[in-house]
Order: sequence, then C-alpha cells, then structure tokens
Amino acid sequence: MGTQTAVTLAPFKLEQADGTVLEGEVRVIEGGGRKPALLLGHGFRGHKDWAFWPDIAERFARQGYYAVTFNFARIAAAKSGDARKAAETVTLSRELEDWRTIVRSAVRGELPLAEGADLGRLAVLGHSRAGTSGLLIAGELTEVKAAVVWNGGGAPIRPSAEEGQELTPAQQALIDDLDRNGERFDARRVFASLAIPVLIVQGEADGERLLENFKALRDLAPHQSFVAIPGADHRFGAADPYAGTTPALDIAVSETAAFLDRVFG
Repeated sequence: MGTQTAVTLAPFKLEQADGTVLEGEVRVIEGGGRKPALLLGHGFRGHKDWAFWPDIAERFARQGYYAVTFNFARIAAAKSGDARKAAETVTLSRELEDWRTIVRSAVRGELPLAEGADLGRLAVLGHSRAGTSGLLIAGELTEVKAAVVWNGGGAPIRPSAEEGQELTPAQQALIDDLDRNGERFDARRVFASLAIPVLIVQGEADGERLLENFKALRDLAPHQSFVAIPGADHRFGAADPYAGTTPALDIAVSETAAFLDRVFG
C-alpha cells in the first residue's frame, strides 16, 4: 500500500429504522485507484474519537485503505437523555445491527468518498467487545472478507449488580439479550467456522479472561493468524486524552497492516 500523507476526511450520520444514529468519518487518500475498506469498531467504553482511533484511522488511510470510524448507536443514545433508548442500545444485538448498517451502507456506496473504495475488499477491525461483535458479524455477512480482533473475541461479559444494589436498566438489558441469544453469541463457535482470514492481536499483559480466550481461539483454528504483544495491556498502553502512540500500539498497527496487505494484495 502507499505512503502518501494527504488524507481527506468526510463525516457522516446514518439514521436507523428505530431512530438511533450512527456518527462516523471516512478517511482516504486521493489517487492510487480503489482502496480496500477497513471498518473500525471501538470498545464498549470507548467511542470513535477515543484515544488512538483518529490516529489509527489516519495511519491506515495513509497506507492505502478506505478507513471508516464510527460510533455505535449507544453513544448518541447516551447523549440524548432518553434512559430507555440508552439501555436498549448497549446490547450486543444492537451492536451487531450497528455493524450490519455500517457494512451494508459501505457496500451500497452510501458512505462519503465511496468512489475511492473497493468494497469487494472489506475488512472489519474491532477492539475489546467490538472484537467479539466483529467476529460475529463476519460470520453473518458475506460482504466481510477479513476480520481483525484487538484484545477481544471472548464471550460477552454477563453483568452483575453491585453488592446491595439492583441491576441498572442497562445491565438488565444486557442480561436479557444474552439469555435470548446464547447460540448466536458463541464467538468461539463462529470463529472456528469462519472461512475468511482472521487476525487476532492480543496484549500479553491484558486480563486473564482474554489471555485464556486467545489460547482457546488459537487451538480452535491454528490456520488463522495470531500475534501476542509482550507487555501490552488492554489499551496497548494508550491513554485518553491521547498522548501519542506507544510501541505496543505500533506493533498492533504494523501487524494488522501486514495481514491486510497479504489478504487484499
């Protein structure tokens, strides 16, 4: 891929059938023909402008990708002040619908600067919980041709109330969603069945649950690609507000770029 530095940025908003809104941005360089599309999904507690996301999107755009960042619907819902909508949009089902909207909108050429994208070469990259939902949506949509997981890909976390406290509406919504969709949310089963190329990047200083999951995924599908980064925590050492890149983050980016270059050429 190229190394040009002039990147065009174009914002967008997508309103879904239930009134929820996905806000996002496309970054792409001019020239060089149509570029593979890379859709970047933030973690459960993040957003498209959290810490490293603008930097990462810029870097992938410079390397010749049609880079798309977006906020899952829960971000706009939380800002709206509608408590019911905010609770509904935290579920994994909602996150999968958000992914579906972004993927389908990209493929239909409905996102900005679509003339610069080769949407037959489309990959998803998810961090933390979006790593899990990215795997799941890759198993559901044939439009997704490759998937990358950063410090994620595990089973959804079942929330519990603080001692002496009742479950919050959001926690109850998460639990109800998990109870209704156990098979659909079985990320290991989906991962083992994926025919597309997948890269799992895992920081070795992350939580034990994700480290165990990384080993399990590697055992399930050793033909896929796996990278363990020594000393890297869940955020690859990055902070919000963003104070600049880190060695661990640079490794995650370079390994991802190398993987996608192999896949898309």
